[in-house]
Amino acid sequence: DVVKAVGQVDDLTGVDLQTNVLLSFTSSAHEAQSDLEGDEPPKSKGPNTAGAGVASLHFGLLSESPEETIVVGTKGRLKICSPAHCPTKLIIEVKAKGRSQKGQHLEYNYPLPSEEDRDADDQRTYNNPGSEGFAYEAAAVARCIASGKTETPQFTLDETIINAKVIDEIKSQLGVRPIGGR
Repeated sequence: DVVKAVGQVDDLTGVDLQTNVLLSFTSSAHEAQSDLEGDEPPKSKGPNTAGAGVASLHFGLLSESPEETIVVGTKGRLKICSPAHCPTKLIIEVKAKGRSQKGQHLEYNYPLPSEEDRDADDQRTYNNPGSEGFAYEAAAVARCIASGKTETPQFTLDETIINAKVIDEIKSQLGVRPIGGR
């Protein structure tokens, strides 16, 4: 697995101002080990890239990006529409057989909670557009706690730790200083 980051860091604050990241990742260690041992015959004549991939990421404070996320795979594309920090729309384009053929187009809308969805005594205001969308995340956490779960099946603790390590590596490559650090 490879992480390469370039960007600009503010000299005064140590904050990352804008960053481009390239990621390359292999399939899981279990799959790779199984392939190396040869205990299973290949399932296809093509390359074994299940679970492997590359990613290109950009984020920053100095410019206004489209703020969308696009995942491209062998079976199609998934687009998390803007604003990606609190999306309300997901588009899936399922690949058709052959080049330039029109595949299936699926759209899913996830509206933000409205004022009418709030309890009458809830007088909270939100500082950033879309912040009310965190209500869904809070509800998911409450459901997990109520059912005795210590993590969500959609995003496990192991996945969280992997992401934190990637973020730490990006910050290290950029020279981002810890809060209060010099």
